[in-house]
Amino acid sequence: MEPTQVRPANPQHSDTLPHTSENYRTATIRTPAIRVEKYGNWEIEYEFTPAAGDHGNLLVVFSSVGSKYGFGAALSGVQCNVLRIRDRFDGGPSYYVARAMDFSVSDAVEELITHYREKLGLARETVVLAGSSKGGSAAIFYALKYGYRHIVASTPQYFIGSYSQGHGVLGEWVLGEGQPQENVDRLDSVLPELLAETTDLDRNIYLFSSTKDYQYEEHVVHFLPALRKYSNFNFFMVESPALVKHAEVTRQGLSVILSVIYALTEGTVPRFGEVQVGSNEVDDDAAAEHLSDLRARDTAAGVLTAAQLTPERATLSGHAFLPGVSAEEGEEAGARETKQLVLVRDEQAWVADAKTVPVDQLYLKYFDTHFASYKDGGFTCEARELFDTLPDGMYDVFARVTSESEDIDRRVPLVAYRAIDRRAAAGGREVVLRGDARSVRVIKRDLTAAGPGGSVFALKRFAMEGPKLRVYGVFFLPGRNADRATHSTYYLTLRGADSTHTVALKAVKREDKVRPHMAPGDFGSYSFGYFTSEDKEGVDLSDVPPGTYTAEIAMSTGGGLFAHQAGELEVRENRASSVARRISGRNERVSTRARLRRGLRRRLWRS
Repeated sequence: MEPTQVRPANPQHSDTLPHTSENYRTATIRTPAIRVEKYGNWEIEYEFTPAAGDHGNLLVVFSSVGSKYGFGAALSGVQCNVLRIRDRFDGGPSYYVARAMDFSVSDAVEELITHYREKLGLARETVVLAGSSKGGSAAIFYALKYGYRHIVASTPQYFIGSYSQGHGVLGEWVLGEGQPQENVDRLDSVLPELLAETTDLDRNIYLFSSTKDYQYEEHVVHFLPALRKYSNFNFFMVESPALVKHAEVTRQGLSVILSVIYALTEGTVPRFGEVQVGSNEVDDDAAAEHLSDLRARDTAAGVLTAAQLTPERATLSGHAFLPGVSAEEGEEAGARETKQLVLVRDEQAWVADAKTVPVDQLYLKYFDTHFASYKDGGFTCEARELFDTLPDGMYDVFARVTSESEDIDRRVPLVAYRAIDRRAAAGGREVVLRGDARSVRVIKRDLTAAGPGGSVFALKRFAMEGPKLRVYGVFFLPGRNADRATHSTYYLTLRGADSTHTVALKAVKREDKVRPHMAPGDFGSYSFGYFTSEDKEGVDLSDVPPGTYTAEIAMSTGGGLFAHQAGELEVRENRASSVARRISGRNERVSTRARLRRGLRRRLWRS
């Protein structure tokens, strides 16, 4: 067959081509899908992830208290089909057993599991049930009630009625209004009765707990006599000096938990027996020496974890402390640490005091060979006044931690392991706070000193409507995508003879308005390159003193700042009679396509 060439001058009409088919690669990509579907009497929210390649088993995961889907991102490496069921029925949790004592919840969940098992063509023996805490109890419950063989349960509760009673939202949702004692007793009997009635002992059970978890004595020990009768019962006692709370057992034993899940979901059934994971043994002398040496090392922790930045408030919080433990003072030395944030530019420093605040579980984040609690290792700093008094410029931010009793005074660069970018403006000046794993910086700059810098700007509306200014238009930087609402921060600045006022605008998606201003050949995405007021009615000028103002629109994006004049504004005592005038001949970059359209409209009008 002779090859056919389609010449640009004589293209083939697309109607002559086959219809657009599904791309096989797109259809088979392993993407988690969250769905809400009705089974039995209940709508169930769940997440299903199809298997990758030839890994055909099904892992069913039940969530713990406070988690949406069990084990979070830890299961990303599991290759089989994964069904994670959220414990949310008619707005609240049920322990996967009863919602306000309506036990039909479990039949609905089993119907969901069966639907996917049959859809995938899997036998019941290929299903693995797993969960932590409340989810661990559910895994045992469903395996015993509905005949599943593989159970992975970490720190489960035995008396689920007593645990639910008075436990946050669980009580009312699970036990019903008033949480009556008869309902508590009924739910407390669910697991003991199932364990007593079940005669099929051919199951593979993997139970994780710790003697350092208060629930070991309250709940787990009650499982052991019945579970030890099963043909393949495995008990993992997780131990570590860093174990302080119930939820940390699963976190500390996660590597072993995942190894069991990986093996079971690949059809391999491991047999461990009763083993210990980790150890509580501590060489007190070695620990004291290590932590004392760490205290003496020229180092400190300084991590920014959260920042709130508005024209009215600037609150920075995170971790700042001296690592290690003073050999003379013990861990209580940490309680006497004082903390400051230090901003440095051109060998000058601006200092703000920070408050010491307790932070939970820092001993896990900063564990270094031996346990230290760092219970007062947090800080919070109200820095708005500091930012307002700073001269314009760029500042490196440091954390300073002092312990007078130990004659220690250290300053370290503040870092942020999750990237932070916060911006706010007032009085014609913008403050930018940016942080990453290397540094945190504060930039203060004059909004009215910026120029257009090659940006595209087209003012669509600038007019007073009563006491409010309606202002909106196109503003983007070619080459830098404006494809989401957070791509840039927009401001309106009113500069008068005696005062300057700045308000934030917002980015909205108006692709139809933006597209005519794109240059030919520019294939960037600028659909959010459209600004307007936060209030759809316009910018409220009630607090702006009477006078004449020059208005500018600024766009803060990345490390750049761009501004265009918008017009003049006369604010009168009677706000309803205020006048806004657009500046003629304002600096706009208009695309060739837009200019051609305007020229065509003028020629048509003249004809």
